[in-house]
Parts: sequence; structure tokens; C-alpha cells
Amino acid sequence: MTQNKTYEAFVEAYNNFDSHPLSGETLKKFYVDDFTREFVNNIITTIKISKYYKKLLIIGHRGCGKSTILNKVAEELEKEFFIVIFSAADVLNMMDVSTIDILLMTYIQVLKSMKKEAISRFITPFEKMMDFIKQKLRIEEVGINFLNTISLKLMVESDTRSAIRDGLRTQIEILQRNLSQACRDIYHQIKKDILIVIDDLDKLETKFAEQIFFKDSHLLTLPETKIIFTFPLDTYYNELFIRFKDKYDCQFIPLVNLYDFNGEYQEDSLSKLKKLVFERIDEKLVSATALRNIINKSGGLLRDLIKSMQDACKIAIGNKSNKIDDKIVEQVVSEQVNEYYRLFDFSKYEKKAKKIMEIRENKADEKIDNETLMYFLRYLFVLEYRHQNKLWYDVHPYLRETFRS
Repeated sequence: MTQNKTYEAFVEAYNNFDSHPLSGETLKKFYVDDFTREFVNNIITTIKISKYYKKLLIIGHRGCGKSTILNKVAEELEKEFFIVIFSAADVLNMMDVSTIDILLMTYIQVLKSMKKEAISRFITPFEKMMDFIKQKLRIEEVGINFLNTISLKLMVESDTRSAIRDGLRTQIEILQRNLSQACRDIYHQIKKDILIVIDDLDKLETKFAEQIFFKDSHLLTLPETKIIFTFPLDTYYNELFIRFKDKYDCQFIPLVNLYDFNGEYQEDSLSKLKKLVFERIDEKLVSATALRNIINKSGGLLRDLIKSMQDACKIAIGNKSNKIDDKIVEQVVSEQVNEYYRLFDFSKYEKKAKKIMEIRENKADEKIDNETLMYFLRYLFVLEYRHQNKLWYDVHPYLRETFRS
């Protein structure tokens, strides 16, 4: 390639490695089935065979590909189901969220997905139910504009959130009935069951996740329709989960295993991750050793692999390099290791992290306490792996590097 074409190729690759979940055109262009098909099929099967109002939790590390998998599920089910899919992070304030907020926004998203002529049937009772808020907040809009205004205020105004919660706390059954009725109405009009997919709830702070999925599980499971929620991995380890797990079905999304339980390197996993990379960049632009290194340092976490490749493209552009080589990867890794230096509490957790490394290296049966493990998993300091009925933990490769310095 000429220098100009190489530059253009790296710029294109840089944008191809955008960290947003694949959807729409990017899903068609970059999606790799190799390590996700089993989970897509499992989710689809669960949704299809459930006669009742199944509530399904999708569990896994942040960045393991849950959102892309759900977008793929939605794509494959769109002919059989009326699908309402949205990100909680786009419509809720994730630093202050309640179960009432989630149910209200779900209802609003369902209404907004309906045809205009169908919405009118539900807007009127919805507005009546919210009259006290309209008066208190002096909202004069009607119809869709009213829904949009409430959505915006719920997200950005703490006073509005408090007012809505106070008003709906005694009317939660009305809200649930309206939501269920809207879903039934969609079915009667188009003869399709409705499937609601709520993404990014796995990003909830622990205190909110526990309140919503455990203490308020009776509210979350009320709507008479099938709903998929993403769920925080660290909350999965909470001892309370065993008391509430029967209310949900669960699908765990594991990381890509670069090593098996016995420590044997998985060349097949390496090949699959190379395929993912080469969907987004010309393989001539990356040296074999550099790519292997950057994949290994990701620990099999897709988000880290995608982010590291994007960083490598940016460095290559800045250096006017013809290829991502070992030196560029060393720079990328160094930056990521520095992030762990800044974030990790060495005085409090270094011994426990090293203990996990020791357990892993010796294949021992020793356990780490759940409180520490939940902390490690939440912030990706430690990664959970599953393979052939084996479950184990290992320190993230970037954190390992800090212990060697």
C-alpha cells in the first residue's frame, strides 16, 4: 500500500473498532458467529418455547458481548415477535434508578413503538394516571410529546424522579395493567407476541441492582409479557440471588477461553478472535506476533480486544507506521497497565489478587471470599472462565503486569 492508502486503511479500521455494540449495518458487517451462536440459539429457544411471561436474565462480564448478542437475537426474532429493545443507560439516570423508573420507561418505550393510531387508546389513561405530575411539573404537552417530555425529565431531573416515584408508588398495579394491556393490544392487532429487551441494566451499581432484581422482583416480574434483562455479574454472586433465582431464567455469556482449566493454550480460540479482528482490519496491517500478544492481553474479553486494537490503529496513524507491530502493541499494553495502576487498591487487595493467581497456577480448590470476588469481578480485575463444566478465575492480564513491575 502507498502511505496515503495505508493511512486511509488505518482510519477506516480505527472507526471499525468502535466500542459500541454491533447493531443494524455494523451487525451485518462485523458480526462473527463462531463463539456466540450457542448463546443466541439458547436465548431464542427459551423465548420461543415459554408459554408464560418469561423474564430472562443475561449474565456476563461487562464487555463480553451481551449487547451484540441481544441485537442478534432481536434481528433473528423480528419476524415472529414485536420487539421493543432499548438501553436503560439511554433513558434512565443510572446513578439514581428505581424499579418504578424501569417499569415506567418500559411502558413509554412500548407506547412509542406502536403506530400513532394505536397509541391514542393508551395515552388517555396514561395521562389520567399522571395528572398529578402534569399539574405539579406544569407539563402541558399531550400524546407523544408528553411521553418525550416525561422521559427527558425522568432522566435529568431528580425532583421529577422523586415526584413520579411518589405518585406511582400507590398506583403501580395501574401502571402494570396498562403495560400488560398495551402488549395484549399489540398482539391482537398484529398477531405477534411482544418481546421487550432492556439492555445495560448490568451497569447498575450494586445497591440499585439488589433493590431492583431482589427486593422489588415482585414488581419487575409483574408485566404480562416476555422480557429480557441484562444482569450484573457481581450481583449474580450475591447470596440473596438464590432466594430470587426461581423468578427468572438465566443465560450466562462466558468469556472466550484462551486457556482451558488445565492451562493448555486454545489455538482454536485464538483463531476465532483473529477472525473477529480481521472482519474490521486488513490482516496485512497487523503482524502475527503483535496480534497474538494483543489478543492474549485481552484475557478473552471482547471489549478489551476491540479497544486495544482501536488504540493500536491510532498509534500507527500517529507514527505513520505501515503495520501494527510488537512495539506498538507494547505501547498499547503499557497504557492499559497504567490504568490498572491508577484504579487498583494495592494496599487492600494485592495479596488477595495474588492468591487468586496462586490458586489458578496450582489448580487448587481454595476459594476467595465472595465480597472480594464480587469487587474484583465488578471492576474486571479478575475474570471468570467456564469451559467443559469447569469454572475458574484468573487475574486480568493487565493487572498481572502490574505485579511484575
